[in-house]
Amino acid sequence: MPEAAERHHDPVWLPEVLRAEKLDVVEFGGWRRRGHGDFEDLRGVMVHHTGSDSATAASIAYGRPDLPGPLSQLHVARDGTVTVVAAGVAWHAGVGRYSWLPANTGNWHTIGIECANTGTSPLAPHRLDWPDAQYFAVVGAAAAIIRRLGLPASRVIGHKEYAGRAQGKWDPGAIDMDRFRSDVAAFVGADARASTPRPAVPVGGYADVLLDRGSTGPQVAELQRRLKYAYTAYAGDVEIDGVFGPETESAVREFQRRTPGLVVDGVVGPATAAALRLRLIPAL
Repeated sequence: MPEAAERHHDPVWLPEVLRAEKLDVVEFGGWRRRGHGDFEDLRGVMVHHTGSDSATAASIAYGRPDLPGPLSQLHVARDGTVTVVAAGVAWHAGVGRYSWLPANTGNWHTIGIECANTGTSPLAPHRLDWPDAQYFAVVGAAAAIIRRLGLPASRVIGHKEYAGRAQGKWDPGAIDMDRFRSDVAAFVGADARASTPRPAVPVGGYADVLLDRGSTGPQVAELQRRLKYAYTAYAGDVEIDGVFGPETESAVREFQRRTPGLVVDGVVGPATAAALRLRLIPAL
């Protein structure tokens, strides 16, 4: 079996890019060989709080009886120390969805950052009880990773954005993720792709819309109807059958290509739904 350093998708470059960001970096023993298998591909960063100000890097590396470690790739202490815990997949994301992540696949596509912090409360104001050293270490770590991956700041999300509805998660607590992403973009600086302002994510009836290949039901049928009759030039062959198949995905991608500000990924998330005026159809 190859060492983690030889695996194509695993981020064995983490210590290098974190130190280049002028962060205080510690390498936990055996981190290169630690993980639940290899990443499929890296699409972004997910930020968490541990629920305890004193949670150690060792607790993230080894996990607990009901959930073996590693539980993330990075641990950030309250003094700003960033510990590299694992190079392979970690059990940090669990069940959830996001516009650029297929359902329940966050562990295989995102680097997890666990912060030793209680999170204060779900309704606490931004950065309450987040020491400057810790907050800016997390911002710097996220910036270093997305710069290395060539991704925009919009690819940094909170666990609550991915798993909030599915798991009731609210981490990282006391962190406004839009403001956090703005800070990440500022850290990235010269990288034009990462500093491009991300489109505002719509609220209300669009915020819960998420459709992709394999989705079925009346929401998909409405999507197909809008594509077919409003965009006949490239969606005329789409059947209104309530099944999100390859023809529907192709039409969605073409719509995204022709609409400024949308990511061309074939996934109907909040931004694409807003452009289509496709509001959530409540379950009966």
